[in-house]
Amino acid sequence: MAEIKCPNCGEIIKLDKSSYDALLNEIEKDEVNKRVNEQTKLIEEKYKSELALEQNKAKLNQEKQISELKSTISVLEEKLKGADKDLALAVSKALESTKSELNKKEQEIVKLQSDVKDAKKDNEISAQQLKEKYEFLLKAKDEEIQKYKDFRMGDSTKDLGESLENYCHDAFDEMRPYAFPNAYFEKDNDVDEEGKGDFIFRDYQDGIEVVSIMFEMKNQKDTTKTKHKNEDFYAKLDKNRTSKGCEYAVLVSTLEEDSKLFNNGIVDVSHRYPKMFVVRPQFFLTIIGLIRNMALNSYAYKKQVIAYQRENLDITNFEEAVKTIADKINTDYERAAAIYSEVDDMCDGIIKKVETFRKEFKTATGWIEKAKNQLPNLEVRKLTKNNDTMKEKFADLEHKE
Repeated sequence: MAEIKCPNCGEIIKLDKSSYDALLNEIEKDEVNKRVNEQTKLIEEKYKSELALEQNKAKLNQEKQISELKSTISVLEEKLKGADKDLALAVSKALESTKSELNKKEQEIVKLQSDVKDAKKDNEISAQQLKEKYEFLLKAKDEEIQKYKDFRMGDSTKDLGESLENYCHDAFDEMRPYAFPNAYFEKDNDVDEEGKGDFIFRDYQDGIEVVSIMFEMKNQKDTTKTKHKNEDFYAKLDKNRTSKGCEYAVLVSTLEEDSKLFNNGIVDVSHRYPKMFVVRPQFFLTIIGLIRNMALNSYAYKKQVIAYQRENLDITNFEEAVKTIADKINTDYERAAAIYSEVDDMCDGIIKKVETFRKEFKTATGWIEKAKNQLPNLEVRKLTKNNDTMKEKFADLEHKE
């Protein structure tokens, strides 16, 4: 048993071991709770202090932001007042500018109305001129048809052919100064293995050939027993076109006079032979104009191609010139390198000879030094020592002197 004296009343209390341990545990718990409560209170006080400090900082920060916002609002209000003034001034200027533009538009409208009246008058004049032009063309066409009928009235096949050729040549010469000032249209008199055609047409722009046409004219009398067809002459015409370096081929023909195909106008037979057409005589100038206009449309591209080819030729010539110079330099370099190598070998030989000569010279110098060192030994006394004969001879010489 354990005895414990109460510190307050002095009474002695007897406790067994289990009661004593329980009492100790109770005391320890009370002590722990007391310390926990003290720490909790300290933490709460610290938290309240920090919270108050943060609240104070937040209040100061809020007051600072409110002050800055008030300042910004004041600045914006001043700017707004200035903007109102600028807006009023801009509106005033815009109104003035609008009035000025309206005046300009009104003046433009008046001018356009005047231009419309003038254009209307010009259109009326142009329409009248166009009408007169078409009446003239219709009249000319009727005359051509009459000529076409006339040149078929010849008596012989030769006359018929020549009449068609003359018709085409005269028709072209009439239009040459106006429509084809730079063109060549003459008889093909150059006979080669393929024979010759009737006419060759070539047109030029800026000295460049734009288009070329080989012409064949075929005419026959209505009463002719042996009737030819247009296709009978396609192969020969194509060969003549190729041999004379022409781009297009045209057969001007009165053959197959009842054919709706050929009587309708221009017939494209390129499916048989490249770039070949068949026309009636009245469409002779028309086919030239159509082919020439197609060629003029591609003339710009052809001009660019020629310029590109010339440029490439210049580049090629330049490259060849550079290559020639480079080859010459390379040849000269190889020659110089060979000479350098030869000179280098010669220098090596010379250096070896000089080295040998230096060694020999040093050897000779050594021998000269040795000979020099032997000069004192050339005294008569030393030379005649132990030599009675030489002594006598030198004695005789001295006596004679």
